[in-house]
Amino acid sequence: MTYYWVIENLIKEYARDYRNDKKDLDEFFKNLREAVNNDLDCFSLEERMKDYDLYNSWDDNGGS
Repeated sequence: MTYYWVIENLIKEYARDYRNDKKDLDEFFKNLREAVNNDLDCFSLEERMKDYDLYNSWDDNGGS
């Protein structure tokens, strides 16, 4: 799963809610931060940096 996929799905969910209830962005950003934190719990930032170095993928767009 890429961050782009996670963000896209959170935006879709927010848009559905916004259309019905006109909610603000606070819950969206809370959920986004939670998703990032949960992902970093699986693979630390240091591990990801090593992978980026190993595969020279610092400029990879994540499949977007």
